[in-house]
Amino acid sequence: MSSITLRQSNHLKAIAILMMLFLHLFNRDYKGVFQPFLFIGNHPLSYYISLFCDSCVPIFAFVSGYGLFFKYKKSSGVYFKDNLKRIFKLYLNFWIILFIFALILGLVLNKEGYPGSLSKFLLNFTAVDTSYNGAWWFLTTYILFVITSSFWFRLIKSHGSILFIVFLLGLYFIGVYFKIYKTQIFEYPLLKLLHKQGALYLFTLFQFLLGALTLKFKLITKFRNFIDKVPNANIFLILGMLLLIIVHGLIPNVIIAPFIALTFIFLFSQFSFGVNSVFMKALEFIAPHTTNIWLVHTFFYLVYFQELIYCPKYTVLIYLWLLSWCVFSSFLINYLNKLVLRLLGFKK
Repeated sequence: MSSITLRQSNHLKAIAILMMLFLHLFNRDYKGVFQPFLFIGNHPLSYYISLFCDSCVPIFAFVSGYGLFFKYKKSSGVYFKDNLKRIFKLYLNFWIILFIFALILGLVLNKEGYPGSLSKFLLNFTAVDTSYNGAWWFLTTYILFVITSSFWFRLIKSHGSILFIVFLLGLYFIGVYFKIYKTQIFEYPLLKLLHKQGALYLFTLFQFLLGALTLKFKLITKFRNFIDKVPNANIFLILGMLLLIIVHGLIPNVIIAPFIALTFIFLFSQFSFGVNSVFMKALEFIAPHTTNIWLVHTFFYLVYFQELIYCPKYTVLIYLWLLSWCVFSSFLINYLNKLVLRLLGFKK
């Protein structure tokens, strides 16, 4: 495989959302919440796996950058128009979820803060401030990426050099600093919001543009040429993925997540799976639901139904239980989404 295909992109997004569920469920104190099966030292194995799973957003960002740059190169003349449609469809899907989970369920279950004040609702409705759901932060960042991507892609086409990559790394570390270490600078709400969104944008931009740079320099093809020379390549790739889990367990800092994610993507893109294998079929099943699972899972495991989701007690059962609720709700959301798009005259 010389490049990341659309099918592989969907598989990577499915893996990323599965990682996100694991991260959010089990990257916490387990006492009184769930019962781990296996311990390594003072921490359960699920904790170390959850550390590795914080690569989920970097994988999403990478795949987004790769896909958007491919579309930009293919048809830059209609790229802006296509992006407007892309943003509108994402917002529409988001609004359906917002009305069901933040407005209707909030009122029915009488949950404090849902929907809250009119200003709070409007800020969430526009995704300017996604206070209803902590996992929604990437929605705003992704929309900003789509809006600003033409600017960055023009730079990549003309200045995609090592110096440019160093520049992006510098922006990444600035984002890390203001997202993690310098979070309280302003008192005025608007400036606080700008600081928050700016830090998140810079924090994730490097990961997003890594996708575009990988496509420009055909790095997947070059890595494939290397893998083709490795005997028992699948064993090498599996050991590489296990090593990533160990490395992140030894360095439990989110700052290395983009590099863990990048390495994982390169390894996974070269792995030979049987087309009809259970794993591949599972990814194919999850793929159409990735956006919805991302946008709704927090409402299940944290906001409204925390006791229900953790009631199976054991990690595997909790994980499958949450995934089942998310997928079930996604079928409903996708149905409503298609219905509204049809009413608005969209063919797809």
